[in-house]
Amino acid sequence: MRLVNERLSSLFRSAIAATLLLVAGGGMARAADGFLVRIGEAQALYRTTTVALRAGRPEEAQASLRRLFDLWTAASARVPGLPPGATPRIPMLAEMMEGGSARLKQAADAIGQGRGDAALETLAPLKREWITMRRAAGLYGLVECLDEASEALDHFHAMRRNPQDLARPETRGDVIARAAVYRFALKRCEPFAALDLGIDPDYRRQADSIAAALDVVDSALRLRDPALLDRVLADLKTFDTQLSQRYGG
Repeated sequence: MRLVNERLSSLFRSAIAATLLLVAGGGMARAADGFLVRIGEAQALYRTTTVALRAGRPEEAQASLRRLFDLWTAASARVPGLPPGATPRIPMLAEMMEGGSARLKQAADAIGQGRGDAALETLAPLKREWITMRRAAGLYGLVECLDEASEALDHFHAMRRNPQDLARPETRGDVIARAAVYRFALKRCEPFAALDLGIDPDYRRQADSIAAALDVVDSALRLRDPALLDRVLADLKTFDTQLSQRYGG
């Protein structure tokens, strides 16, 4: 329970920081001469590319990846001219930019060879690198928020590793706490989704599916049914992965 409380406190701190960054983010991006804005644009193109690959649309993925490569090349060209302090606390920035270019080229080659799964595997590390870069510079958006929500679910989903004795009050309390942390983590992504996506009924539908599954957790606790809890945890993992892949890259 202490670990859950600490995790919830961390999420509250992130929520406060994220609210401040909604106001300050534009000024910070301008201070970096548009560099970090381009990283955010790269995240959106990455998302378009990976969604197309998973849907079996290689031509669309290739076109999106080409735009992403051009954007990344332009962003890389800005690095040597960035003013001191424009991208604080981002270690090995030039190396990360160069490595990103290499991965994008490798993924394009894989798509051209009809190896969509290999392209996805090649691109996957970029999502984490770009989250790290933006957060190191103090920026936070939908991709970063969904990533934190997935981490909260991983903590909840870990309960599947061992059968849960729902007759024990402390176990039920742990389930309630972990579900609440995940529900809160996902709920606070809504303003970022509104900024990034506008009115997107698919996002709302997928988020509502997760909320409905979380409501089933209450039924599992009331019925003292560990099998039902196990099934709903599996469903939550599936729904969260779909949401993260569609809107978080």
